[in-house]
Amino acid sequence: MGIKITLENINKTYKEESLLKEKKFINALENINLEIPEGKTLAVIGPTGCGKTTLLKVIAGLINPDSGNIYFNQQKVNDLSPAERKIGMVFQNYALYPHYEARGNLAFPFWIKKTPEREIDEKIKETAEILGVDFRYLLNKKPKQLSGGEQQRVAIGRCIIRNPSVMLFDEPLSNLDARLRTITRVQIKKLLLRFQVTSVYVTHDQIEAISMGDLIAVMNEGKILQVGTYDELIEDPKNSFVASFVGKPPMNLIEAKIVNSHIIIGSKNILLKYDIRDGEYLIGFHAKDIKITSEGTFKGEIFFIDGTPSDTSRILNVETEEKKIIKILIKENMRFHVGEKISFSLPERIYVFDKISGKRVI
Repeated sequence: MGIKITLENINKTYKEESLLKEKKFINALENINLEIPEGKTLAVIGPTGCGKTTLLKVIAGLINPDSGNIYFNQQKVNDLSPAERKIGMVFQNYALYPHYEARGNLAFPFWIKKTPEREIDEKIKETAEILGVDFRYLLNKKPKQLSGGEQQRVAIGRCIIRNPSVMLFDEPLSNLDARLRTITRVQIKKLLLRFQVTSVYVTHDQIEAISMGDLIAVMNEGKILQVGTYDELIEDPKNSFVASFVGKPPMNLIEAKIVNSHIIIGSKNILLKYDIRDGEYLIGFHAKDIKITSEGTFKGEIFFIDGTPSDTSRILNVETEEKKIIKILIKENMRFHVGEKISFSLPERIYVFDKISGKRVI
């Protein structure tokens, strides 16, 4: 049976002292409420310093929250050590024992427990079979003889040989080149699918998050802003940060006034389909929804053309007459060039966010 992880009102504050001896408190985690279904993988994304790794360490038991509770199924685990929680961890820095061969790195926790060598050999054999037929060729090599990808495979092996109830990954692929990242990502995903172990996967790479996560959590400033599938985060963002952060490219957001249900952008006046209180807002729309047309409401000049991860489309970066920067997604076979002037209209689907709170209004 898998483990359901529940975090209930988790808070963690760090005290920071400046060079002038001024003390300030940083909310690393603020009122975190989260449920990870058993057997599922939650990918966690967010900017540097948003609290992703702190969240992982709290789940692992490496640090204690100031308040709140952590449950594995119905069991409160706040006072349990990582070993007692049966946590398996894989970090960005592989932290292998340099004086042991790969086999010794896998066997070490069992040596501590004085497990019989025959049983250790059997566990290593099973782990090698799981990680692929070529893994056994790594067992007699020390870390300095292994490539980055091979070291990470040994670190993963050291994690799964313990048969963990929960697996935690902290940027496990960030030290690998693009080719090895792809290969290792596939291997990890196969393991997660095979064992159905509840997992948390912290990454800065959204492509990685999509590949690894059944669900994705978006964090900023110690808060979890939204949890959902990638499509849900794209199509139904709950606030302007999620809209501006998720996606390649993320949603266009521009400041505008709304007066009598009309969007006012510079000299442009666009009727909304909804009644909204007059005020200043952020207007959002997806790059893929914008249509370039000679009859467009907005005019602008292309100042940069970028690729996309799939390379089947291009992103036009356009500066409008109102000095707004807009990204427009086009198909690869559409021909445009830097310096070209184009016109376009806002798409039918428009998102409206409160300018101050960031909360979605429409």
